[in-house]
Amino acid sequence: MTTKKVAISLFISVILTVVIRTILRANGIHNFFSDNSTGGYLLFLVFFSLCYLFFKRQSDK
Repeated sequence: MTTKKVAISLFISVILTVVIRTILRANGIHNFFSDNSTGGYLLFLVFFSLCYLFFKRQSDK
């Protein structure tokens, strides 16, 4: 079951990271998260950890 949670979290995190970075660039907001690749990885890790913890909490109930 944990591999399923990880796969779903990865998929959602990649989509959210791409969407957020695209929105920031389209609106002319050039900051650490939209321009730098390190910022993209950091944003991805935040989304991944939040999604994983959410799915872990849902399965514990």
